Amino acid sequence: MKHWFLMVSLGWVAHAHSQDVITDDFLDKGLGSRLAIRSVFDPMPPAGYAPVRIVATNGASADSVWRFQFSSETQDYRRKQSHVSTLNLPVPAASTQSAVFLVPLVANYSNGSGYGNNGHALNIEFSGGEVRKFSAYDNRVSEFAAVAISKPLADGSLSALEEEVEKLNKAGSRYYGESIFGSRFTAEDLPEDWLGLSGFDFIMLTDLEWQKVSPGVRMALLQWCRFGGALHFYYTGARPASLPPDNPAYGLGEIQSYTWNGSKLPVKETVKRYREENSHFSQLIEGHAKNKKWGLLQALGTRNFNSWQVVAFLVIFGVLVGPVNLFILAPSGQRHRLFVTTPLLSLGASAVMVGLILFQDGIGGKGARVTFIDLEPAEATAYVVQKQFARTGMLLGSSFEVKQPALIEPLALPSSPWVKLDFSDASQPVNLRQEGPLRSGNYFQSRAEQAQMIRASISTRARLELQPGASPEGPPVVVSALGFTVEEMFYVDAGGKVWSLASPLATGQKAALTPATMDQLTDWCARRGEALAVKTLGKYLTEPRNHFFASAQAAPGFTQETLPSIRWQQNEVLVHGSLPPP
Repeated sequence: MKHWFLMVSLGWVAHAHSQDVITDDFLDKGLGSRLAIRSVFDPMPPAGYAPVRIVATNGASADSVWRFQFSSETQDYRRKQSHVSTLNLPVPAASTQSAVFLVPLVANYSNGSGYGNNGHALNIEFSGGEVRKFSAYDNRVSEFAAVAISKPLADGSLSALEEEVEKLNKAGSRYYGESIFGSRFTAEDLPEDWLGLSGFDFIMLTDLEWQKVSPGVRMALLQWCRFGGALHFYYTGARPASLPPDNPAYGLGEIQSYTWNGSKLPVKETVKRYREENSHFSQLIEGHAKNKKWGLLQALGTRNFNSWQVVAFLVIFGVLVGPVNLFILAPSGQRHRLFVTTPLLSLGASAVMVGLILFQDGIGGKGARVTFIDLEPAEATAYVVQKQFARTGMLLGSSFEVKQPALIEPLALPSSPWVKLDFSDASQPVNLRQEGPLRSGNYFQSRAEQAQMIRASISTRARLELQPGASPEGPPVVVSALGFTVEEMFYVDAGGKVWSLASPLATGQKAALTPATMDQLTDWCARRGEALAVKTLGKYLTEPRNHFFASAQAAPGFTQETLPSIRWQQNEVLVHGSLPPP
């Protein structure tokens, strides 16, 4: 089989709405091989993962493997961000294979400059085709939430919605970027993995589409809500019973439903609904960078930058390599020694500098992290949101492997001499790479401070269970099957009464709860939720009945491990979950 490289330069095609085509069909007439690559969303989201559907036909008589390299890049000429990933698609001889690949997208952290420029491009290289190029890009307005709108809703309304967005942008104090209201999609093409939806803040769907999509797509949409997504249903007439109930606190997200006339959406009302919302993308680039009191930053204290040591080192090195070198080590008449003494002095200075760094900073690093676990026993799933902050010394390696699929996103931090990624023009570009479970790039760097947010859904049978008390009026008894020890716990029963745990509860043990108050629970959630920063445990207090809130020192199997050389000095675990009566 012949092999070429095909480079596709793709930007998120904002206004063409060409059925989300990335490439037109490639056809090798000699072999009868065909390849088509299409994006599920048009344009793609500004961050997270983008689902890309690939259909490959192998017309040859031998098996083949299509090898793809995706490179998500920003269009900022000053600091180009990138996220590179590789994927393989085996295609047996004389057959066709179809797959949906989840392509990681780099967030445009250059938005810290304040210009609102969010232009992206996606380059695709793969073996098996001829060289073709397709060019386009989008330039989103970063202040607008990332919205995905289904085809029936978009067909009669998207043009008017984008005109309204453009009008509001021009009326504002700044006008940068294209007037993109949302990304079009066909419901039947949605991925059966929440990661493929992770770049969006809102998904707009009709009730009829919800009824037609597969159970896997429904589960992906609901899991995406658990992580903070807002699923909005639009229906005509009476609200269908087939829709999930409206819930303003469905995990960290929400489920809401709205009426429409079946042909067009109310323009001003709809744009206002999504324009005034904070986006996940903006939280990455400024949500933590503007919060110097973030709990994880405070946990490790302030790291001083000893500039006097640098000045002293340069002065001493200058004296040695200058006067001492010229007049003592290589005096007049013996200048040829400079060819030996100068390199030796430089090597010696480098060795001293490395030794000083190792003495002060050590190898590896230290960090603080908080892991939030939302346990839903009825779904046999734990929804994990983890935030971590690390301060590194000398790193011998910066790559790491993840044990299960997860979205790992760098967080911009408040400016300091040790922070490489901040909310300023001087911020270092983000350059990441993903190859299967391996993550590399500048997630972690030597002698730096960095932070990440990690989201993962984990299949589990972990749970707490209630047993009947000794009497109907007696305190409830809770049995742990969590797999780790709970240090503190509050439980709100069906009647709204609050109970707490008197002493730590290990797996397999049971304990009778003691009375508590809602004020105690509210205060506990406020204090414990500070480390989570943007989204806190208070979200779950909207309807706390038949739910528990707990903390632990460790949760093996749930906490997501990254760079092995980081020593986590603070490792806080917060747990929330359903706990229905027996």
